[in-house]
Amino acid sequence: MTAALITLLIAGGAAVASADDDDARDHEIARQALIEGRIRPLTEITEAFKAQFAGEIVGVELEVKSPSMLVYEFKVLTPAGKLKEVKVDAKTAKILKVEDDD
Repeated sequence: MTAALITLLIAGGAAVASADDDDARDHEIARQALIEGRIRPLTEITEAFKAQFAGEIVGVELEVKSPSMLVYEFKVLTPAGKLKEVKVDAKTAKILKVEDDD
């Protein structure tokens, strides 16, 4: 039983290390994309987003879909009180998808 627990802990640790590696890789891709002008800064995207979508922004994440496709994911509380998840192209500020966030 102890060997199984140790194996499980080691496997779990490997998964955590892998997730950390993915986060570091995504951060580097995003940083390089910003430097190269392939994406716009969050401040610019946020201003463009506010002009297109009503509500209070309660959270933002940058998702690396691929090295060439980065998407800002806005969590927005609408004037009607609904929580929405809005995906926005990090280069153009174009809204790509709007869905309920349950």
